[in-house]
Parts: sequence; C-alpha cells; structure tokens
Amino acid sequence: MVLDFFTELLAREYPKALITAVDIAPEMIDLAKEKLSGFANISYLIADGEKLQIGNESLGAPSFDLIVSNVVFQWFTDYAKPLAQYYALLNTDGYLIFSTIGAGTFKELYVCLNNSSKVNTQHELSCREGHTKREPFIEGKCLHDYLIRTGFKFVSVEEVTKQEYFSSCREFLRALKKIGANNYLDGELVVQGIGSGIFSLMKSYDSMFINEQGVFATYQCLFGWGQRDI
Repeated sequence: MVLDFFTELLAREYPKALITAVDIAPEMIDLAKEKLSGFANISYLIADGEKLQIGNESLGAPSFDLIVSNVVFQWFTDYAKPLAQYYALLNTDGYLIFSTIGAGTFKELYVCLNNSSKVNTQHELSCREGHTKREPFIEGKCLHDYLIRTGFKFVSVEEVTKQEYFSSCREFLRALKKIGANNYLDGELVVQGIGSGIFSLMKSYDSMFINEQGVFATYQCLFGWGQRDI
C-alpha cells in the first residue's frame, strides 16, 4: 500500500506540515485514511495526478513548499502539462521531488512482445485499427529536458538499474497487476496484436530470461527533483 506508507513517512518527517495525500483510486484513499487516522495534519484528495485539480475559483489554488510523487509519472501519456501544473502549485523556491521508472524498464518483456508481433503480423494489422501505441517509458534525459523547459532550476534526474526475480513470467505479470501496470500491458497486447498469444509470450519469456536466481525483470529507476525559479 504505497500511498499510506509514503504519506506516513512524510507526516513523521514533517509533523508541523499540512499534507495533502492524492491518489486516483478511492480504495487507496480509504485505506490511507484508516491507517493514518492518528495524524491530524493530513487531508485527502481523490484525483488523477496527470490532470490534477486542486482548489476552487473563489479561493484560488493552494501553494506548496514541496510536491512529491512516488512511482506515478510512468503512467502519464503527457509530461508537459502535469509538470506545468505542479510548477504553478509550488511556492517560489519550492521543490518537486519524484521517483518513476524509465525507458529501460521491462526491456525483457518488450523483447518478447516484439518477437510475438513479428510472428503475428497479419493479426497485428487487423487489431491495430483504432488503437494508438503508447510511447515506451521515458528516457531520463528527456524527463530532465521537460523539467528545464517547464522552468525548474537545479534540476537533476538520476538513474539506477535493478533486477527483480520471480519464479515465472506469470508471477511477474501478477506483480504488475498489483501495481496497476496490467492496464498498460493490456493495451500493449492489443496494439501488438497478440491477444490470446499471451501464453506463448510467457513461455518465451521463461525460456529466454532466466538464471540461477529465477526469471528476471529489469527496472530502470529514475529519481529526480527541481526547484521553482520564480
């Protein structure tokens, strides 16, 4: 339960701060409210981080000294607009600090998707009609450039690559479902024209990406920050 864990860390680190915890899933907000009921300095908002609406026309939008995001940006279809929103919500010299996953993430899965799409070329053509392929996860340099263009100063994006191990590709896909990544994967399967070929994809993954520790998946973790200039 990432929201409650992360919000609790912030509440303990900044006990005098007024904290707004945001999640797109109502059930995550409810769980956080229940677990963190002892903290009087936390308010909650059900909202999409990519299309964040905070405040109202009469009172205006609140200003924050710090905006933090933990493993959310990778599901955005656009980066320019939400970054501009965050910039506008920050006080002068306020910070945006975030973690997300970059273009090297799930590279093993992309190999299998690409191999499967070559085998299913005709089916792919029929399934792609009406669908738009989402870009792969963002490159660290590209995200750095977005921050600069938005107006942030003292910008940095650091990359850390790690591997996670599973007993099988099936277990890996189950793990993705727990973090909501299955919606993205489902879209990729439709675009690639694989559909019912998921079982052959899993078999291919299990045979190609295994070592003595198990079946592995790569995560390229991006850790970044920027400060509002004016």
